[in-house]
Amino acid sequence: MTRLAKAAAVAAALLVATGCSSNTGKKDAEAGKGSAELTPTAVAQSYQEAFNARSDWKRVCEMQTERYRGGTVEECVAENAEKAESTAPSPSASESSRPPLRRADGSIVQPKPRPSASGPERAETGAVTASGSVAVPALGEHPAGTGVLVEYTVVWPTNTTTAKRALRLVQQGTQWLVDQAVEVAATDEAHGNPVHDALMRG
Repeated sequence: MTRLAKAAAVAAALLVATGCSSNTGKKDAEAGKGSAELTPTAVAQSYQEAFNARSDWKRVCEMQTERYRGGTVEECVAENAEKAESTAPSPSASESSRPPLRRADGSIVQPKPRPSASGPERAETGAVTASGSVAVPALGEHPAGTGVLVEYTVVWPTNTTTAKRALRLVQQGTQWLVDQAVEVAATDEAHGNPVHDALMRG
């Protein structure tokens, strides 16, 4: 083999090795990204965001265990949609008896929906944060899993509060699913492990 041929062979080998290394690094990075997105903390945050939005019940139900949602995804979606509709704001009797407002061109001005006496439609929820991932043992029908604290602000007409919920996530195959959701009470925070304490009281 001539020197020129040897040099060409070495160059080709280097190119192949570089390409393989680049592809491997890219695949590793993509795999790392995927695993990060599937952590219990990330799933808990995504779940609470979808739950607060109250618009994509299919996504919410798919992120719950079958035991927790109490049936199929379709049944869960129908139940939550019905609840959301039953708590939708409605005009008062005095408002409904008033003649509709009309524009100069004769078209009717649609009234703005007013909040009902109770329910989450009275409040706006802020950004969701998730933290405090801890191992939690089985409790009753709840299997052992990972507890995560989710927090978000709730803006009411007269004040703003911070909601704190503990979510129990269990791994089924490659997925983390929500199996329990409990409001974190002041007594839970008094002992230094609010997520564990909230989920273990049922």
